[in-house]
Amino acid sequence: MTAIEMDWGKGTIKQDIAEIPEKLLEGAEEAILQIAYLVLGLGQVHVKVDTGSLRDSGRIERGGRGKLWREVKVRFGGYIVNPKTGRLVDYAAVIESRYPYLKPAVQEVRPEMDEIIRRLCLAQVASLASVTV
Repeated sequence: MTAIEMDWGKGTIKQDIAEIPEKLLEGAEEAILQIAYLVLGLGQVHVKVDTGSLRDSGRIERGGRGKLWREVKVRFGGYIVNPKTGRLVDYAAVIESRYPYLKPAVQEVRPEMDEIIRRLCLAQVASLASVTV
């Protein structure tokens, strides 16, 4: 467990305490993006390659509405045209079901997820003037 100490002598203590929730959200968002990029990279390594179109279609999508504005997705398929078929890559789910590439990527990253989240959230909180981690 990590200790967070507040310096009560600093004049910013009240403001810093009020900012902790937002700092935790910023750290969590950074962590989610970092995890997503790890999953994307490993997915591209694991995917079965014929033309490379499916591998090259991998991407991170961000967005969402309302409370989901920080939504992050790792996606394969879509906007890339397969040179063999002349069609958009629309078979990512079929390949995943036959030759998993995303599931193994997530399984490889899963043991590191908690540490990435902890490290980046604490780094954000530690950026406050009256906080020591």
